Amino acid sequence: MSINPVGPSALPPLNLSTPAVMGGEGAGGWEDFSVTLARQIKETDKTTKEAKDLSERALLGNAGVSIHEAQIAGSKAELHMRLLMQVRNKALEVYREIMSMPA
Repeated sequence: MSINPVGPSALPPLNLSTPAVMGGEGAGGWEDFSVTLARQIKETDKTTKEAKDLSERALLGNAGVSIHEAQIAGSKAELHMRLLMQVRNKALEVYREIMSMPA
């Protein structure tokens, strides 16, 4: 088993030149945000399920699954969940700030 280093190259590049990110017209920015958020939620769910599956297989002693792989998958799932929670917290913070603005 080879262990790949974690670094900036492991993350997908952000495309910041789209009209939605640059302040495009209409609700395009919100639609792009909701699509990205939905994708991240699915990815988090997928990594969590994979980590659970690998952990169960490692604990049952299935050949080909080491405890190290299960631990790495669990850490990856935890990191995904932490990122998702931070995005949620920031979105709630922004919502509360907007709602407290005078009309």
